[in-house]
Amino acid sequence: MKEFKIYQYPEGRHEAVKQGWSWPGFFFGPIWALVKKMWGLGAGLLVAVIVLAMFPMESAIGLLATLISLGIYVACGINGNRWREKHLSSRGYEHVDTVSASNPDGAIAIFIKGRNAGE
Repeated sequence: MKEFKIYQYPEGRHEAVKQGWSWPGFFFGPIWALVKKMWGLGAGLLVAVIVLAMFPMESAIGLLATLISLGIYVACGINGNRWREKHLSSRGYEHVDTVSASNPDGAIAIFIKGRNAGE
């Protein structure tokens, strides 16, 4: 089981954000950010990764560029879920609960079931 923070939009939509390391953020970095509608972050990361990929690997600068790119992906893994939480809050979502579940959809279902049981 994983811990998920549940965010609720005033209209009733819900989002679940896993706590800790973000594997999708690590493996897909800029694309993951764009899929999660973090347009500025995603575009910035995409430009950075493309520019860094332009340096030939045979040179010392190319090796440095590769290490920086790896650092970008590691930063996305470490901070991705926290960045997503901040982004949801900036879009008007409110943190309403933290639940344990095996996946995001399950976390939302547990939250809704618990909320409905309390009514």
